[in-house]
Amino acid sequence: MIKHVGLALFASCVFLLVSGSGASLLAAEKALTISLDPGNAGQDSFNPFTTNKTSNIYYLVYDRLVEMGADGIIYPHLLESWNVSDDGLAVTFTLKNGITFHDGSELNADVLKWFLENLAEGNSKYMVAAVESIDIKDNLTVVLNLSRPDPNILYNFTSSFTGIPSKVAIEKYGEDFGRKHVVGTGPFEFVSWKTGDEIVLKKNPDYQWGSPLSDNQGPAKVDTVVFKEIEEASTRFLEFQTGGVDILEDAPTLFLKKLENNDKVKIITMPSSRNFHMVMNIKDELLANVTIRKAIALAVNQEDILQGVFQGAGTPAYTYLIDRLPARNVDEKYEIHYDLQAAKAILDEEGWKAGSDGILAKDGKRLSLSLWSKSDSAERKIAEMIQAQLSKLGVEIQIEQFDPSSIRAEFNKGEHDLVVRSYDWDNADILEWFFNSTRLGYPNVAMWHDNESDYLMQKAMTRSKNSDERVVNFKKYHEYLLSQYVWAPIINSVNNHAINNNVTMSSAPRFKILIGAPIMDMTVK
Repeated sequence: MIKHVGLALFASCVFLLVSGSGASLLAAEKALTISLDPGNAGQDSFNPFTTNKTSNIYYLVYDRLVEMGADGIIYPHLLESWNVSDDGLAVTFTLKNGITFHDGSELNADVLKWFLENLAEGNSKYMVAAVESIDIKDNLTVVLNLSRPDPNILYNFTSSFTGIPSKVAIEKYGEDFGRKHVVGTGPFEFVSWKTGDEIVLKKNPDYQWGSPLSDNQGPAKVDTVVFKEIEEASTRFLEFQTGGVDILEDAPTLFLKKLENNDKVKIITMPSSRNFHMVMNIKDELLANVTIRKAIALAVNQEDILQGVFQGAGTPAYTYLIDRLPARNVDEKYEIHYDLQAAKAILDEEGWKAGSDGILAKDGKRLSLSLWSKSDSAERKIAEMIQAQLSKLGVEIQIEQFDPSSIRAEFNKGEHDLVVRSYDWDNADILEWFFNSTRLGYPNVAMWHDNESDYLMQKAMTRSKNSDERVVNFKKYHEYLLSQYVWAPIINSVNNHAINNNVTMSSAPRFKILIGAPIMDMTVK
């Protein structure tokens, strides 16, 4: 059965090898088809220097110096070893020998130095902000000289934003790199990308440097990986049920029970780093008032959304960080819990009175706001539930939906009021990413600019001498943001992946996500 007609010749054909008087039939090429998590849709580029957003595909095309396991431990990947000096001001990286890019060029100390210098000029420059200079020690070794100790620097290099591209390819293709040409050292090579439709990768036959987070160090056992970009939950479910895709990444919770009851399907539940929240644009005349923001935040019923949208898969979010991060453990008085009566009392004290239609008004102005969401099912359904919840407070909500590929450009116009958003990140520095006043529009969708916030942010990001001090500083920063009610926290989700029984794995996933190192251990019947 041909699952993808457009790839039939590439992924399903059978070859006849003639040798002397005999002939042997080679096995059909093995294609693995994945329905991409809708949260990863809307990719702008596969150039790690210029992109504002990465997807799990980065973990297959590019390799990183080190990797974060599901156990929270950092493992070597492209690095043979690393060393941090006693004073924390020198970090030595030694690369594995013999690693090559898809174009045949070599990964060496010169390329690594070039990569780090370009990273410092790109959108992820904060990750190497402490690096003052870089020395090449030998062909495989570089020394990073830091201006201050950075207890987070090794973690930074586990990020998908720090996948290393080919220097030769970037210099050759220029602005076309990242869209027409994508070259890394990863287990899969870029073939094609149809925006909003599918991304096709093929096995890197020379790959022999997989991380310890997979049993198979390379090459991959499958020949082709096809990522389908399908936003609608029911369409994703139907495509999976009819065999159009082999893996349903982040399976829609609406259909989770049906999937669990299908004996031909395996569900893999993995810890998630995803937090759903509602952003408030403080440039809006109404939302500039912190008491109105507080009332709106208190009127969002996290538990109802957890059950109604996620079928109970996850936990209510009462802060802006995922539960397992130490900086999430703020003083309880800063946690944001649903309390409709308190919300009503706040607005009543502010002088807002309900009109004949139940909508609050003051000085002739109605409490009416727009609520934006992406058009994928989860965020759209969250928006619909918030609309109903805020109507009980007396707030009129008009929902507007946007395609994932276009919504970021709309943020920069600053015309939004409320926005349902999510992130997928397992470090407290996500606060800096979203609330840094130098990034108004996107990613600072709240248009948040506050001197105290910026001071606490800088202290957390640049003045922490060790990990413990970093946690303390981020906790203070986190508490201040919570006190300003810039977001309404909603849900911390889990990742449930559905896998058809034609896909087998040699062991349970040890990587922090399914799409990455675990694919090295997958094969297709």
